[in-house]
Amino acid sequence: MNRVEAQVDFYFKGVRFTPSAIVNLDECMRYENPILYIFKILASENGIGSYSHEFDVMLMEEEEVNFNYPTGLAIDYVHNNRLDMDGFRRAWLKQCTMRVLQPIAKTYLGITELNDHPQLKAALIAAYESK
Repeated sequence: MNRVEAQVDFYFKGVRFTPSAIVNLDECMRYENPILYIFKILASENGIGSYSHEFDVMLMEEEEVNFNYPTGLAIDYVHNNRLDMDGFRRAWLKQCTMRVLQPIAKTYLGITELNDHPQLKAALIAAYESK
C-alpha cells in the first residue's frame, strides 16, 4: 500500500490551521487531479467543509503541503517533505501494469519473474499499452 501523511499550515481570520491526514496514494492516483483529492481528504479529516472559505484559503497553499512517513513506492518519491507526484504516478502506473502482466506471463509462459526477461517484458508492456 502506498501511503503518505499530508499536512498543510494556513491562517484564516487570524487563526492557524494545521490539518493533516494519512492519504492512500493508490486511491489518489485514480483521480484526474490528485492534489485536489489530497486537499479534500485534508478537509474532511479535519472538519473543514469543501465549500467553505477555510477550504478556499487552504487551496492557496498547494505548494506548501508537507508529506511525511511515506510507505510503499512513495518512499522513493518523497524528498524534503515534497512529493514528486508526476514521478510517483509514472512508477505507480508501471507497478499497476506489472500486476496485470506478471500473472499472464506465469499462466501462459511459465515465467514466474518477468523482470528476468526484459525483452519479453518490454513486448508485453507495449502490447498492453497499445490497447
